[in-house]
Amino acid sequence: MKAWPRKGSRARWRPALVSLLLASLACAAQPVATPASPPLAACADITDSAARLACYDKLAGRGAAPAGPQAPAAPPQPGGAQAAAATVPTAVAPVPTTAPAPAAAPGSTAAAAPTPPSAAAPAPSFPQSFGLYGAEHPRPPPATPALEARIAALGKSAGDHMTVTLDGGALWELVDDSDPLLAVGDTVTIKRAALGSYLMSTPTKRTHRVRRLD
Repeated sequence: MKAWPRKGSRARWRPALVSLLLASLACAAQPVATPASPPLAACADITDSAARLACYDKLAGRGAAPAGPQAPAAPPQPGGAQAAAATVPTAVAPVPTTAPAPAAAPGSTAAAAPTPPSAAAPAPSFPQSFGLYGAEHPRPPPATPALEARIAALGKSAGDHMTVTLDGGALWELVDDSDPLLAVGDTVTIKRAALGSYLMSTPTKRTHRVRRLD
């Protein structure tokens, strides 16, 4: 059989065992101090509370602290949106800086304000004759078939032909032979002929081929 230690010997090593156990518990409970990083040490050295807090916030990546306490939100009022709308002050109409135009005196004629032009003028309607050649190209008036006038003067042309000046200043030349019976004051008749030519009839029943010079 195993021999147990004596009672007196156990009483001798029990206080040492208790002291060793308490020392072990104290070492386990004490936190291990970790060396502070240089930035944290720099923030810890700042004496101003606000500046030190801002330094810590900067290291933690947080935004800057607000400049001052925000105003508390207004408590909700009964009535909801209608009550809130009722508390909004109405806008005051601006006072015009320019003086109004004086009213026209009775009996005076004031210029009427111009009426604004219409937004868009109506497109003109096409006439019913649009595209008809006869309507868009009217025929010239019919030419006078004959001219009857009195002789105002007699003369000679550059080609040594007899000329007749009628009332109104029209100058005609006899293409063929001269007529010795013509006299100032006689009434002659000039008619259109073929191929754009003209014939003049005299009071003596003679007919001459003529052309107009002026």
